[in-house]
Amino acid sequence: MEQTLNLTVNGTKVSRGVEPRTHLIDFLRDAVGLTGSHIGCEHGVCGACTVRVNGQIVRGCLTLAVQCEGKAVDTIEGLSDSGELAQLQQAFHERNACNADTARPACW
Repeated sequence: MEQTLNLTVNGTKVSRGVEPRTHLIDFLRDAVGLTGSHIGCEHGVCGACTVRVNGQIVRGCLTLAVQCEGKAVDTIEGLSDSGELAQLQQAFHERNACNADTARPACW
């Protein structure tokens, strides 16, 4: 049964319906439209799903979205206060780089 999830994502309050077993990474990508974090290995090893929850690094593929009720979530899209890409982000973008080369064969 879907429930309402209230949290702050990259400084913006978000309220969306979510199934209790939805992973945080799926919620961020599908419900919020933030596609910078990815599902890589689905075991929390590769780091492609890394986000911050209340300042702590978590793996979005291992965290349920409902566990983030009332919390602050920061994604790669929220790392720049100015809206401009940070130097590292820009380098990844320019080189079409991946951050999980062991989990994503396209990067090998």
